[in-house]
Amino acid sequence: MDKRIKKMILTSIFAAMSVVLYLFPKFSLPIFPSFLEMNFSMLPIVICGFSCGPVYGGICVLLRYVSNLIIEGSITAGVGEIMDLMLGGLVVISSSLVYNYLKLKEPKKSIISLLVCLVVWVASGVLLNIVYAIPLYLKLYFGDNVNALVGALHIIPGVNVSNYLSKYVIFAVIPFNMILATIVLIITFFVNKAIYILYDNEKISKKELDEQIESEEEGISTSSDN
Repeated sequence: MDKRIKKMILTSIFAAMSVVLYLFPKFSLPIFPSFLEMNFSMLPIVICGFSCGPVYGGICVLLRYVSNLIIEGSITAGVGEIMDLMLGGLVVISSSLVYNYLKLKEPKKSIISLLVCLVVWVASGVLLNIVYAIPLYLKLYFGDNVNALVGALHIIPGVNVSNYLSKYVIFAVIPFNMILATIVLIITFFVNKAIYILYDNEKISKKELDEQIESEEEGISTSSDN
């Protein structure tokens, strides 16, 4: 099978898995504002980026975005979905670039790539919330009424009109993304390890087959000379 077709098929499978995981399980943690929902849809996306490359990882994120809009629509006027699209793209492209071009053996390559993934995930989450999500949510959902937004963040200790952004980032965005990313990336490490072992076994088998063919050809050549 052509490598490009194989990667397209794998990307479609990973995207379908990502859509399912985007829809359920989906839940909130009581220590964070209720609109921050945990889902594990990045798991197959990161694996797709590792196994097929950054371009296909990015396509997988895009397919998840489009499929979710078709199936579920948007309850956030597109703000949350577009943020997930940008965050997912930044995470999978950066980590898969490192994974596919880092000249190291497993498991070092996976560990370094996943650490990059974690850093990009958390940093992107902070940046996108500050410059995109919070200003847009404040305008669309709260009519630029900061007091109403602060009320929605009441679970955060000591939050008020003057510190709501910094408090939200420190007590919600950073720990939420750290927890979610850590869970996803630990699972990714073991799943990718299993996939790599299978791939490595295939290479070993091919090598043994080539050696066997070469040995047989040498035997035939020797017999002909005699």
